[in-house]
Amino acid sequence: MPDIVVTGSVFRRANSETPSPVTVLTTEHLQNAGITTISDAVRSISADSSGSVPTSFTAGFGQGSSGVSLRGLSVNSTLVLIDGLRTANYPLADDGQRGFVDLNSIPQSIVDRVEVLKDGASSNYGADAIGGVVNIILKKQIVGVEATAEAGTSSRFDGGNRRIALSVGHGDLDRDGYNAYLNFEYQSDEAIYANQRGFPYNTNDLTSIGGFNNNPGANGPGATTSAVVRPATYGTPGNILSGVADPTQPYRVLNPAGCGTGTIAHVNAPSATTAGGAYCEQNTAGQYLTDQPSQRRLGATAHITARVGSDAEAYATATYYESKVDSTNTPQSVRSANPINTQTIALPALLSNGTLNPNNPYAATGQSALLYYTFGDIPGGSTTYSHVVRGSAGIHGTFGTGWTYSADATAAHSWLDLTQRGYLNIAALTDAINTGSYNFVNPGLNSNAIRAALSPNVGIRATSDLDQLQGVVTKELFQLPGGAVQLGVGGAFRYEAVNDPNANPDLTTINLNQYSAKGHHTVESAYFELNAPILTKLEVNVSGRYEHYSEGYNNFSPKVGAKFTPFRQLAIRGTYSKGFRAPSFAEGAQGSVIGFTTTAPPQSVIDEHGNNAYVQRYSIGFNTVSNPNIKPEKSESFTAGAVFQPTPWLSVTADYYNIRKTGVITGGPNANDAINAYYAGTPIPAGYKVIQDAPDPDLPGATRRVIEVDSPFVNAASLKTSGIDLAATANFKFNNGVRFTSQVEVTDIFKFDFSPGDGTTLHYVGTQAPYILSSGAGTPKWRGNWQNTVEAGPVTVSATVYYVDGYKSVAEDQNGAGATTCDDALYSPDFCTTKSFVDVDLVGSFKVNEQFTFYANVLNVGDRKPPLNPANYAGINYNPTWTQQGIVGRFYKIGARVKF
Repeated sequence: MPDIVVTGSVFRRANSETPSPVTVLTTEHLQNAGITTISDAVRSISADSSGSVPTSFTAGFGQGSSGVSLRGLSVNSTLVLIDGLRTANYPLADDGQRGFVDLNSIPQSIVDRVEVLKDGASSNYGADAIGGVVNIILKKQIVGVEATAEAGTSSRFDGGNRRIALSVGHGDLDRDGYNAYLNFEYQSDEAIYANQRGFPYNTNDLTSIGGFNNNPGANGPGATTSAVVRPATYGTPGNILSGVADPTQPYRVLNPAGCGTGTIAHVNAPSATTAGGAYCEQNTAGQYLTDQPSQRRLGATAHITARVGSDAEAYATATYYESKVDSTNTPQSVRSANPINTQTIALPALLSNGTLNPNNPYAATGQSALLYYTFGDIPGGSTTYSHVVRGSAGIHGTFGTGWTYSADATAAHSWLDLTQRGYLNIAALTDAINTGSYNFVNPGLNSNAIRAALSPNVGIRATSDLDQLQGVVTKELFQLPGGAVQLGVGGAFRYEAVNDPNANPDLTTINLNQYSAKGHHTVESAYFELNAPILTKLEVNVSGRYEHYSEGYNNFSPKVGAKFTPFRQLAIRGTYSKGFRAPSFAEGAQGSVIGFTTTAPPQSVIDEHGNNAYVQRYSIGFNTVSNPNIKPEKSESFTAGAVFQPTPWLSVTADYYNIRKTGVITGGPNANDAINAYYAGTPIPAGYKVIQDAPDPDLPGATRRVIEVDSPFVNAASLKTSGIDLAATANFKFNNGVRFTSQVEVTDIFKFDFSPGDGTTLHYVGTQAPYILSSGAGTPKWRGNWQNTVEAGPVTVSATVYYVDGYKSVAEDQNGAGATTCDDALYSPDFCTTKSFVDVDLVGSFKVNEQFTFYANVLNVGDRKPPLNPANYAGINYNPTWTQQGIVGRFYKIGARVKF
């Protein structure tokens, strides 16, 4: 093979086995796996762990995107490069805090290979390369015409997929001294709705199998599309948000016809703690949510490579890429705690014109009506429409004796239009209630104009920029017994900026999160790398990088690696490095973020309220604001491994990793202490603020639950993680021309311990933690994939097996230290364990001739269903991060590749 630059080094070399462990996904490997996107390619790697962002999680802050989290260190600690160069981050940060590159914004059909460096690499690339580096290498040249067309559908005839790609190139780099090509690609995936999948993935009522019923209105009056009311008075005269229920009076369904279509009627007799009454239950999740959003991806790339004289090669690339993701959401409730508390909203007896309120059945007696209602006639959902324009150019070559150089420039601009539908405008809602313009008795009679006024679309445009210049010079210094000592030195300058405005700055929209980030900085870098083949059997590599940020902080990241080859069949390797992650603009510049997770009050408060609906599991907000005194996170890591090749047809690698991260930026490390102090009646920790919810309508004098905790970002946390990567490749060639290739990759996580800064240590491996960080995805101990391919003449058949280990549905970061047993399960002790998942994909192709190849894929051949996981909040009773293919089900694709 020609000399190439292996990810993690500035030197060109023929041997890709470096002191650092690198996984290479070739075009052939991806085709045999039936993988058609960079997102699926990178997230299939066994080292991708907790914190990984799936496109299917449309309720997240970074909705519409896909991100990789090597070693579970979150997406902001994995650096994604294109041809060794940075690119702009997704304009929306994960959880409003963690910046990352959206894998959906990278073209796939012109990818030559994907190199994944599973080792710290801040000494080469600077900030964020703590967990590793994903380097997408695009094709240097395309000659002639290459085209692909593909279509597919699930066995249930939904979730249809279409993909086309066309590349046209001219010139041969070796013969003509240049090559130029144009590429176009398009892919669309149709939505899959929860009501298109069977039980238990289409409902939050699991009582038939011994679980809970978490449907709205199942355990008492809830917000459903059939309005429920109760007699009340106003705590503040004229204020419709100050309703106080009369606990002696029963609930009633507002529509005289009773609970409407799609709802279930309930009538409860009075008890010691409630007056009972009639109300409705509704499976809103099953009726409205999507398991797979619709997505359309479209992009074009122009690339040229040319010889410059006899000793240099120059290139230029320009890319435009867009991704549009549409998803639905459950309709909005009239009752919310974010950002204005409408939990005690009540219909007045008299309208603003002085007449009796027709929506209030108690109007004649002068009472207001506490309201429970979901606006089923106003569809909810969101559209993320992201665009990336990226250009790069550079030159590399040789001069003198043993000198090489390279210089590169890149600029990327990303902009995203986020449109959110179905959210309620508080002023319009207040007006509709006071004037009676909205019909709560029979919503079907409302006009489109009334609905549009009540719920105007809310949109923002967020942007992200990156501009970078870098240059490297290398020189062969002198000879050692193992070869030439190489020294490389370089420098870089980059500018980064983000503007993610608050979609709800004036608090005018109910239940719409307030998060924002804004800032820009420059970074100057200087770095070196020394490679010394001390002996023919011993290679040592030393590198370091110094970076200065315009915010005022500096960092030096060193790394040393060695590879020892005692004999040809065995190589022993290891590295030691230090790295860092720079604070995001939300953490250190200008921004804030509020995240929500499910919780319940302590048992004493639950007992005080008689275990009624008020104290069932609910959403609590953790609001965190930027801190200009924040410092970078630091890391220290080492790897130790071996490459064993006893025969030419078999190669086995094993690499141990150990990473320690300190000064981890976290929001509210003492948030649980603040909550506990509130309930215990003791002082709240300094710097924290606990916000109470509205009173319990049934027991207004009882202890109120916590609805929000406010705190700043701080460098308070630390973590340690370790594990081992195992990989093997076997190639067999038989006399009849048949070839068999088997590749397996497995990651076993030994430890993932997190100290949030409150004196406790949380143990994540084998649990659904980190629950808040990872969208409830958790940290399975084992992940792996195994691909087996048979080539016989024109026929190629490949089967790829994916495995993810089971785990307990407990999470210490959710419930506080000690949540390690099934008694502390996030959902129920009876549903504590989420089982392992195995998925098999089958791909077959037939090469008609050198120009035409036809193929057919069957993904999830066994139509395996995802294991039950009621605790996950990103999917309905399943975990979309690891088992999305299970909810899609068996999927068929056919396609053709043409080349001439």
